Amino acid sequence: MTATSPRPLDGLLVLDFSQIVAGPLAAMVLGDLGARVVKIEPPRGDAARQLGNRPNDGYQGMFESFNRNKESIVLDLRNPHDRETALALTDDADVVIEASRVGVMDRLGLGAAATRTRNKRLVYVTISAYGERGPNAERGGVDVAIQAESGWMSITGEPDGLPTKLGSIPIDAATGHVAAQGALAALLARERSGEGDTVRVSLYDVACHLHAHDFTDYLTQGWVAKRTGNFPAATTPSGVYETADGTMVLAAYMPHHWAAALDILDDDELRNDPRFATMKDRIINRAALLPKLQDVLRRRTTADWMADFSHARITSGIVRDTADAADSDQFDAASLRLDMVDDDGRSVSVIRTPARFDSFEIGAARRAPRLDSGRERVLGASAAAAAAGFLS
Repeated sequence: MTATSPRPLDGLLVLDFSQIVAGPLAAMVLGDLGARVVKIEPPRGDAARQLGNRPNDGYQGMFESFNRNKESIVLDLRNPHDRETALALTDDADVVIEASRVGVMDRLGLGAAATRTRNKRLVYVTISAYGERGPNAERGGVDVAIQAESGWMSITGEPDGLPTKLGSIPIDAATGHVAAQGALAALLARERSGEGDTVRVSLYDVACHLHAHDFTDYLTQGWVAKRTGNFPAATTPSGVYETADGTMVLAAYMPHHWAAALDILDDDELRNDPRFATMKDRIINRAALLPKLQDVLRRRTTADWMADFSHARITSGIVRDTADAADSDQFDAASLRLDMVDDDGRSVSVIRTPARFDSFEIGAARRAPRLDSGRERVLGASAAAAAAGFLS
C-alpha cells in the first residue's frame, strides 16, 4: 500500500456548489477517496473564508478544515453567462453537491431535474436544513438552530439549568458524512444501472437520527428524554467525576466492571451498601450512589485512578481539552495530524478524515485553494475558451 495506489474514486469529477461545513465536508471526503473536486464559489467566496474564532488575523481555520484538495473557481450564478458555464460543467460531472435553500438551484436552472436531464449518469446531492417537505421546508438552518429544533438542546446541560448546545458543530459534520455516504451508494448503484440518482439529506433528519433511541422511547412508550447533566440516566455509575487534580470519566455499570471497580475504590460503604448490590439497584438509587462515589474519587489523582482502572479493563477516560488531545500519544499514534502546503509554501495542519483502508492511503494533501485559483485549469487555458464555454 502506498500513497500512489489507486483510489476508489480516481477519475471522477465532483462539483461542490456548497458553503460552510456539511456540503464542503462531503465533497472533501469524496476527494480523499480520489475524486477531482472543483469548488464553485460566489464572487466573495465561501462564507467559511470569513468565519472562525479570530477572523481578523487572516487565518481561515474553518475553510481549511473542509476544503483541502479542491480547485476553486468563481461563478456568479446570478449572471446568465456564469450559470451557463456552471450548467455545462455538470455535463461532465459525476457528482454535484449543493446546499442552498430548497428551490434555489431549481430556479437557477441548476437543480437535479435540469442537470440530470442533460447528464443521466449524474449523482446529485442536495443538502438542506429541513428537507423538501413539511412546514419548515423553505426555512434555512444552521447547526445550533437544528440542535434546538431536533431535541438535542433539551437533553444537554444540567437538569436545573438552561438547555445547552452541543460543543462545536456536530450536526453539520455528521450531515456531511451522511451526504458522502449517500453519494457513494448512488455511485455504486450507477455502476449497476448506468444511471445516476438524486440524494437528499437534511440537517434535521440527521440530527434526529443521532439520538434515535430517545425518539424510540417516545414513539413507543411516550417517554420524554430529559437533561441529566454529566450522568446518563440509563446507566449508573457512568459519568464525569472530579479527582484530586482534575476530571475523568468512569463507566463501571456492568456487573463485572462494578465488581472490579469496588476492589480499586476500596471503600466499604460502596461495597457493602445493599442499595448498590445489582445494576438495577444502582440505577434506582443513583441519587445516593453518585455523591458517595464522587467523594471517593476525589481522594486520588486522575493519573492514579486511570492507571488502576485501565489495568482492570474498566472503561474510563481523562477529560482533555483540544490541546491535550492533540498532544496525546494516542493522537500521534493514530496519525490524525495532516500537514499541508500549497505552491506558495503556505502551511497548515488539519485533521484527517477517519476512515482507513488497507489498499490505499489518502496521499499527499493540498491546502484549501485560494479563491478562483483554479479558473484556468477548470475552464480552459485561454479567456476565449472560457468565454465560449469550452471546458477542458
